[in-house]
Amino acid sequence: MPKSKNIMIKYTNREFSTIKEDLIEYAKRYYPDSYKDFSKASFGSMVLDSVAYIGDVLSYYIDYSVNESFLDTAIEYDNVRKHARSLGYNFMGAPSSFGHLKFYVLIPADSEGMAPDTSYLPVLKTGTVLGSDNGINFTLLEDVRFDEPSNQYVSARFDDSTGKTTHFAVMSQGVVQSGEIFNIEASVRNTAFERFKRVFISDQPVSEVVSVEDSDGNKYYQVDNLAQEVIFKETTNSNAASDGVSSILKPFVVSRRFVVEQDDTGTYLQFGFGSDNDDVAGLTDPSKVALNRHGKKYISNFSFDPTKMLSTNKLGISPQDTILSISYRSSNTTDSSVPSNSITSVLSSDLQFQDVLNLDETLVSEVTDSLECTNLEPLNCTDQDMTLEELKIRAKSYYSTQSRAVTRTDYESLIYSMPPKFGSIKRVSLMEDPSSTTRKLSIYVVTEDSNGHLIPTHTVIKNNIKNWLSNYKMINDHLEIKDTVILNYSVDFTVLADKFFNTEDVLLDCIAALRDHFSVTSYIGEPLYITRIYEVLNSVEGVIDVKKVEIENKSGDLYSQFSLDFDDIISQDGTFYKVPKNVILELKYLDDDIKGTVI
Repeated sequence: MPKSKNIMIKYTNREFSTIKEDLIEYAKRYYPDSYKDFSKASFGSMVLDSVAYIGDVLSYYIDYSVNESFLDTAIEYDNVRKHARSLGYNFMGAPSSFGHLKFYVLIPADSEGMAPDTSYLPVLKTGTVLGSDNGINFTLLEDVRFDEPSNQYVSARFDDSTGKTTHFAVMSQGVVQSGEIFNIEASVRNTAFERFKRVFISDQPVSEVVSVEDSDGNKYYQVDNLAQEVIFKETTNSNAASDGVSSILKPFVVSRRFVVEQDDTGTYLQFGFGSDNDDVAGLTDPSKVALNRHGKKYISNFSFDPTKMLSTNKLGISPQDTILSISYRSSNTTDSSVPSNSITSVLSSDLQFQDVLNLDETLVSEVTDSLECTNLEPLNCTDQDMTLEELKIRAKSYYSTQSRAVTRTDYESLIYSMPPKFGSIKRVSLMEDPSSTTRKLSIYVVTEDSNGHLIPTHTVIKNNIKNWLSNYKMINDHLEIKDTVILNYSVDFTVLADKFFNTEDVLLDCIAALRDHFSVTSYIGEPLYITRIYEVLNSVEGVIDVKKVEIENKSGDLYSQFSLDFDDIISQDGTFYKVPKNVILELKYLDDDIKGTVI
């Protein structure tokens, strides 16, 4: 036993060597008579090593657990995603590509051969599955009406004897999204009621949960969080012809709801903790509310809301003793970008005719078999495998928005957090027009293709951004979504190498260092600093001095069509290039656009 009760212990020693040293000092001080052999080959030394080893391991896991408990210090990707979700930023990591497709059908001509027989003009229904040449499936998001007056008609087939037109080719267009609809069933029968039921969907990335319905016919609705009780449902506007508005959004109270959670193990549905009996018991009795206000001509409680009679404090009803039919959209590949004129296969279609019973079955079959499609423009999506630091910053920025868009950072964070099923953006920047009497905001966006090269954002994605921001923007803000100007350039350098180093090796190392430096996409309006290029080259082993660095504009052919003389935008001290706020710089081809000379 130690001779003194005041034992001196160093609680700051955390690694193997310091723990062992402290144990040796401890033994020498408190056990000088019973333990004297401190040689490395002794049994006591082995015991001290074992204790120090265990202490080092325990110290490591304590540090690891503490670091992973905070967003700023976490290094595990899945933990960072969980922290981001706790801040309201739900990173799905399953981007989709959107775009317009042209659809064509052959319609028999009328008896005079002057126009198509309008009774054979079909409607291609939502859910049609289309395929591309590289094996990516796309789903039609809206009905394609071939009976629209604005559609184009072209004579396609003729009678050899009379020369009359026998068939007309009709063209229409529709919006498609990458991915295919999958249907699964999840059984929760013969199990005890479970609060906050969590149901596994798939181990593949899921871009959208289309519908959830149990075997009793009850529908479950996706919400942003389980405390959200009201959603907006799209309904058909019966007065669309006079109003010019095809759909109306109406509030809808949902007691059966869920949120979608995704991590490295797969995608899950998270329900609330109310039981099926809470559908009635958990709601406010309207008669009691009325009795409390009987005979009063005023309401003293200004927080009273009639919709609270439909509310429940159970965060939604969790399914019990039923079978869930789940329909979700998932892509069969992580990269759903396709080039132009590559979506040409109709895998499954649903063509509906207005009065099919009175039509010729043979002609109906001909119209159905003649359906063709193609994409005149490439459909691209941005790879959302973002770095840890970018994910942390986006999560913090999204949390600071508080579900409203006021500042520039709010708008940018909300666009970055737009669900991937609406498309994804690589870079975004917002500018305010100082000459405008109203708050006119110009939002510049840019996306990437499958090769990681910057391209203009598709019109459909820009429309989705505008609709997405309409839920958060201030009422007096006027938004314009614009394309960012892409400016390509090349780098040419000359360095002086040490005579003891091989010049070819030094050149390859310099090019590799610049590739790594320019591998991260620039931000919109970000200047190009010449001094940083000098720093990168000077840090390469074997480089004595950097003699020259030249930046040259690349345009035309495989590059952007925008050109600019870099000498016009260089700063007065010559240390950086001033980039306009609506321009983004891109070193497009790292293998070809970085050249150098070693002397």
